[in-house]
Parts: sequence; structure tokens; C-alpha cells
Amino acid sequence: MKLFITSTPHLVIAIGLAGHFASNAEASRSYVSKLPNGSKVPGASAIGHTDGTGEDGATNAFGDAFAEADYTWTKTLCMADSDGDGQTNGQELGDPCCQWVKTTNPVVLWSTGVSNPGDASKTSEPSLWANVPCGSTSAPSTSAPSTTSPPVTTTSPATTSPAIVTTAPPATTRPPTTTSPPATTVPPSTTSPPATTSPPTGLASRGVPASSAKR
Repeated sequence: MKLFITSTPHLVIAIGLAGHFASNAEASRSYVSKLPNGSKVPGASAIGHTDGTGEDGATNAFGDAFAEADYTWTKTLCMADSDGDGQTNGQELGDPCCQWVKTTNPVVLWSTGVSNPGDASKTSEPSLWANVPCGSTSAPSTSAPSTTSPPVTTTSPATTSPAIVTTAPPATTRPPTTTSPPATTVPPSTTSPPATTSPPTGLASRGVPASSAKR
């Protein structure tokens, strides 16, 4: 039976490396709990590392951005596209509207279909957020809501101008038409008196009455 005895320096190095890898893996597990669906990404237990496990310690673009955000899921980190695949980190992790907050709102819109925001070859199905109205919903804030007083609108009373009534002068009455006087009736013609019969010639001159002459 052969026994292989490892020298002390080599044993120390091996133990140190094992501890280092274990420490990295443990740290990675603690970090994913600070991300929406961080532990539910298929094929990657440590989404911030290039190997997906965190054993080698190398980080990808998402891991670097996460570190710059002080290992906190911020709106800026959520809206960024760390791996440049055309989808935001929030869309890939089920938080398209960037509303997830670990302590106050640990709610995601979906868990099935998430993808690795640090791997450009992995993307999510756009239909997952196609009908999500993020524009009408703002991300939650940890600061106290500000109270905005409604603007006071002062309306001046409307001034009514007096109505100007113009009275037309009464129509001028035309004087009545002057009636012409009746035509003057021409008086009847004066009847001439009957002509006087002259006595027969000779008798009167001799003084004989006309009656005697007839006898």
C-alpha cells in the first residue's frame, strides 16, 4: 500500500484556493438575493460572473455595474442594458418597470422566462412585457412623498357691460292728402222770357185793338 504525502506548502495553497472559491460562491449567493429573480436565472447561479458560478471570481459587465451601484438594485441599473442585447436588465429579470425593492416591494411580474443580463446570448421573450403599461406607473421611491399644494386660481368676477339700447325716433307721419274741393256746378242756363207777339201790322198803327180786328 502506497501513501502519498502532500507537502505542507501545497496543502496550504490547496486549502486556501478551496476557501477562496467557497467564499466567492457564498458571496455570489448573497448577491443574487439582492436582485429580482437573481437565483432563478437558468444556467447561472451567479449572474454577475463570466462563468455563471462565481468560482473564478471574474465578473461580467452586469457584475461590474452591480458593484458600481453598491450591490443595490437601482432604477439606473434596472434600466441599463449591461450586456448590449437590446433588452434592459429589468426586462431580463422580470422587473420591466423597475419597481422591485428588496425590503419594501420584493415583487416581480414573472419568474419563468427570465434571462441573464450579463450574457448577450441569453434574452427573454418580449411578449412578457409587451402589455405592461410602465409609462403610467412610476418606480417606488424610498424617500417620503412630497406634498404639493394645488395651485390657487383666483377668478376675477366678470364685468358685464351695460347694454346700449338705441331707440329709433318715431316714424314721421305724412300729412293727409289734401282733397280737392268739389267741382263747381255750373248753374242752369237762364230761360229767356217768351217772345212778345207783335200785333198785326196796320191795325196797331191805326189804334184798332187786336181783338176787334179778329172780329
